[in-house]
Amino acid sequence: MGDIAINLVGDAEPDHTDWLLQLRASVAVDIAEGRQVDMVLSDLATAITKRIHRCSAAILTLESNDTPKVRASTTPPEIDRLMHGAQRRNWFGSWSAAITRQSEVVVSEIAASSLYREHSARFVEHGLLAARAKALRGRHNLVAGALIVYLQDPRVLDDHELDIFDEVSDLAALAIRRDQHIREYLDRIRHDPLTGLENRDGLEDHLRAALAASPADQPTIGLLFVDIDDLTLVNDSLGHTVGDTVIATTAARIRDQLMRSDTVVRFGGDEFIVVLEGIQSVTDARSVAERIRRAIGEPIDVSGTTLSTTVSIGITLGRRGTPALQLIDEGHAAVVRAKQDGRGSTAVHDRVLDTGAGERMDREQLLRQAVSDDEFVVFWQPKVNLSTGKIAGAEALVRWEHPTLGIVGPDQFIATAERAGLIDKLSDWVLNQAIYEAKSMTQVRPDFSVAINLSATQLARKDIHDVITSALDANSLPAENVIIELTESILANKSVVECLHELKRGGVRIAIDDFGTGYSSLAYVQQLPVGIVKVDRAFLEGLQPDGTGAPILSAAVAMAQALNMSTTVEGIETAEQLSGLRTLKVDWGQGYFFAEPGPKEALLRQLNDDASW
Repeated sequence: MGDIAINLVGDAEPDHTDWLLQLRASVAVDIAEGRQVDMVLSDLATAITKRIHRCSAAILTLESNDTPKVRASTTPPEIDRLMHGAQRRNWFGSWSAAITRQSEVVVSEIAASSLYREHSARFVEHGLLAARAKALRGRHNLVAGALIVYLQDPRVLDDHELDIFDEVSDLAALAIRRDQHIREYLDRIRHDPLTGLENRDGLEDHLRAALAASPADQPTIGLLFVDIDDLTLVNDSLGHTVGDTVIATTAARIRDQLMRSDTVVRFGGDEFIVVLEGIQSVTDARSVAERIRRAIGEPIDVSGTTLSTTVSIGITLGRRGTPALQLIDEGHAAVVRAKQDGRGSTAVHDRVLDTGAGERMDREQLLRQAVSDDEFVVFWQPKVNLSTGKIAGAEALVRWEHPTLGIVGPDQFIATAERAGLIDKLSDWVLNQAIYEAKSMTQVRPDFSVAINLSATQLARKDIHDVITSALDANSLPAENVIIELTESILANKSVVECLHELKRGGVRIAIDDFGTGYSSLAYVQQLPVGIVKVDRAFLEGLQPDGTGAPILSAAVAMAQALNMSTTVEGIETAEQLSGLRTLKVDWGQGYFFAEPGPKEALLRQLNDDASW
C-alpha cells in the first residue's frame, strides 16, 4: 500500500475506527495509482492477519474456467495448495460454500464441520480450528472469489473483528472489480471485433514467451502464416459484407483445427498467424496446415451465394533463442512463395545455412552432395526402463555432420530434403543405419529396442514395408527389437494406418510420439495397432516425487495402462521427475537426466558399463 498503510501492519495501533478509515484511504490511493491487484490483496491479507487475534487469511479469485486461484495468503503453503487450482468437484470448506451460496459462511469448529470432512486433519495439524469466508462480488455483480479467515481457536469473530473482516472483504472486492475492468478494457483493445481473435498487438510478446519456454535442444514452436486468396476480388464483386463473412468464417475454421495450447491471431485484413507449441518437425506443422486448408476449403453459404475459399500458407519453425520478429518475417516470406506457386499452396521457409563467410549456399545441391558423401550420422538418446533403472533401448536421431558447420540438426535440412526429392533416400539411409548400429547394441543387451521416427510421407510409401523388413533381414535383427514412432496427426491417413497394421503383423512395435500435443485420444488410438504411448515433455511440468502435480500426465499414463499400453515419458531432467514417474509406474523414460543424444560409441560405453539410475 501507500505510505499511510505502513503503520497498518506495524507496531503502532491506531484506534479501531481510525484504523479502518486509514485502511480504506490507503487502498483507494493504491487503486487510483494503478498498483498491481496482487500486491493490494497481499497487503489486505497481511493487515487482517495482524489485526484479528491469532488468525491467518487468504484471498482467492475464480478464473474463467471456475478454477480458484490463491491471489494473497498468510496461511501455510500446504493449505494454499489444497485450494489453488482445485477442480469444482474437489472444492471444500467455507470458501467453497461461500462461493456456491454467494453469501457468508461461518465454521466455528473445523474438526466437526462436514465442509472440511476430507481435509480437517490437515487444518487441525496446522492449528487452524475455525473459519469464516465471504463471497466477493466482481464486475456485473457476479461472484469473483472469496475472503477466508482461519482462526487458531474454535470460536467466532467478535464485533470489532467483524468490522475488520467486512471492511477487508469490501476493499478486496473493490480491487478485484477494478482489475476485472482493466482486463476487460485491454481485452477489447487486443481483440478483433469481427473474428473475436486476438489482434497483432500481443503477438510478439506471445511468441517471445513461447520461445523462451521451449526446450533448447530442438524446434518446438511452429508458425503458420495464413493468407486468404483473392479476398479483394470477393470484396469488389460481392461487397465488403460478404468479405467480412469470409474472414469471420475462415477465423472460426482455423480455430476449430487447433489445440488449446495453440494460438491464432488476425494479423491483417486477410492474414492470420497461427502459433503451434510443441511442434518438433516440419511434417507436424504441415499436417496442421493441411487440416486448416481442407477445413477452409469447405463451401461457405452467404445469403444464398456459395463461395469456395482457398488459403496460401507459409510455415516456419523456431526454437529458444529465435527472435520473435524473425519468425514472423520468415512466415511472411514463406507465404509469399506459396502464393507464387498458385492458390491454395503451402510453402516452408528455407532458412539459409551460414558458413561463417556470409555466402548464400545452394542448399539442395549441398544436401545432394552430403548424401553422396555419406555426411549423415545417427545419434542415440537412451531409453531407460524405470523399474530396473537400466537402458532398455534408444531413439535414433539423424544429424548432418557438415565438414565446416559441424553437427547440424534435422530442423535445418529436412524441409529442403523433402522439397528436393531427397527425403526417401535419406529416410532409407537412416532406417538401414539405425538397424545396423542397433545390432551391435543387442550383442550387449539382447532385448535392446531401437526407436525410429517416421513421417506420414515415409509411411505412405508403397515400398516402406519392404525397406524395413529388408533392413531387418540384412542385419539379422528381430522385428520385435524395432519401434516405429509417429506423431498423432499421422493417424488420420488411411494408407498409413494400413501400413502400420502390416508392420505390426510382422512383429514391429508402434508408438505414438508426443501424445497429448496432437488431435487424437487414447479412445481412438486403442483401435489402431499402437502398443506404446510416448507422452510429451510439456506435461512433466509440476510433477512431484509422489506422482502428484501433473494431472494431465497422470491421466494419460493411467488411461494407457488401463488399455494395456506401455508408456514412455520424454524430457526427464531431474531426479524429482524420475521419482514421480516411478510412482506413476511409467515404463520407460528419456531425457537429459540420463544422457544427451550422442554417437553410437557413447551409448555402447553406457551399455558395457551397465549404467543404472
